[in-house]
Amino acid sequence: MDLKELGRTIRRLRIEAGIGLRQLARLAGVSPASITAIEKGHSSPTLATLHKVLKALGTDFAEFFAHSPENPQTPVFSSKTMRSVADKHREYIFLLPKRQDMRFEIIHETIAPSESKTEWEVHDCDVGGVILSGGPARLEIEEEGKWNLRKGDSFYVKAGFKHRLINLGKQAIKQVTVMDPPRY
Repeated sequence: MDLKELGRTIRRLRIEAGIGLRQLARLAGVSPASITAIEKGHSSPTLATLHKVLKALGTDFAEFFAHSPENPQTPVFSSKTMRSVADKHREYIFLLPKRQDMRFEIIHETIAPSESKTEWEVHDCDVGGVILSGGPARLEIEEEGKWNLRKGDSFYVKAGFKHRLINLGKQAIKQVTVMDPPRY
């Protein structure tokens, strides 16, 4: 999805929800200028900012970027049909389509080395994952602690906990993340 299409879709969702620009900015915790720039397609939001905006609009990445399989009953999903979203720090590939019978969500993430502070995230679901390559990384859970992770290490964060995963290495981290329940 290009920036113009992303902006038009965000604006359409905001209007359909009956939310004003300033109200959306307040709900998402970002500036009204940021919302305006996103809606006009002039700004590429970070994935963390996009997550906040989508959550304020009553949706999320899975809903926003979900795809339906050609055969809704198939247990196999071609990589050619998988949707992805990226900013300059992260890429998310949604490995499973949006389907009501799915009990969890799986994402293949690529996380670039961090030159600046990684944004904090909070999810309405439990999040677990495993680092497939790259690293080392540091998992920080606010008021809980900090842990170093390497290739092969896994992690688990309960719903509602403010957290972030920081790539401390010089190469991108590749990891698989599972969310339960799915965010759709």
